[in-house]
Amino acid sequence: MSARTRRQFADIVRQDPIDVGLACMLIAAEVEPEIDPGRELGRFDLLAADAGSLLGITPSEVGATGDRPAGDRPAGDRPAVGPTVGPVARRTLAGLDVRTAAEILRETLGTRAGFHGDAGDFDSLHASLLTSVLRRRHGLPILLSIVWTEVAHRLGVPAYPIGLPGHVIVGVGSPERQVLVDPFAGGRMITVHEAAEKVRSAGVAFTRSHLEPMNATDLLMRVLGNIRVWAARSEAVATRLWAVELSLLLPHHPTHLLRERGELRARLGDFRGGADDLATFADAVASPEPAAAAAAREAARAARARLN
Repeated sequence: MSARTRRQFADIVRQDPIDVGLACMLIAAEVEPEIDPGRELGRFDLLAADAGSLLGITPSEVGATGDRPAGDRPAGDRPAVGPTVGPVARRTLAGLDVRTAAEILRETLGTRAGFHGDAGDFDSLHASLLTSVLRRRHGLPILLSIVWTEVAHRLGVPAYPIGLPGHVIVGVGSPERQVLVDPFAGGRMITVHEAAEKVRSAGVAFTRSHLEPMNATDLLMRVLGNIRVWAARSEAVATRLWAVELSLLLPHHPTHLLRERGELRARLGDFRGGADDLATFADAVASPEPAAAAAAREAARAARARLN
């Protein structure tokens, strides 16, 4: 990712609403700097047009954008994560109940386009990159859920990701009246009982709050967190560093990411930058976590010593 696209990412994640699709394309640009994020977003328009064809709707009636891909429009023109119904709904899905809308999305994305999960994706960086998921048609549950919500919004269908522990699903409809679908399973509809079992299998007591829409910032933090976990497991230090750096650009982030960035910068030879991050972290946690602050200051001293 270039300095320009980093600035673009920082700007996007501070907008309200956040353009999650574009933000994820900019995350992917860290690995594929040659991509045109706006043009890549046009893939969602094509998928939405295919869904419209099931209803006899012409492409021009589905999220019509002229000759410009969706990603070339201003960010404010595109819906963000959450139950949003735009003007397209009046032209395409008016009168359809949420279950029918969910079936159309499943037929389009799960059956015709072949989006699904694969157990091997949990060991692949590409499963966390939206560009790769759109090309390969499989990825982690959270990325597949983003595909579903991006296409749904282009059709005027209210849909939002739901962050269960260890698994993200999609709610179609409103939080008060929803149909739950699992994009990792090709869009199979699941019951509240099945969702509750997924929560309990993670060792957590289920409450209805688990079915609330994910905040867009939390969603992006979780995408980047998956990349950080993969990179730590794979000893991909440079990848882990950029995932931390993007996480720190989000409007809300854990303080411990400063320590993580400092440690990673030092490992990669940026001893001054690493020491500065570690010292800043130590100052931030000096009162609530004195032991962690002391350890960070010691690590900062060790990093500065290597400047000699």
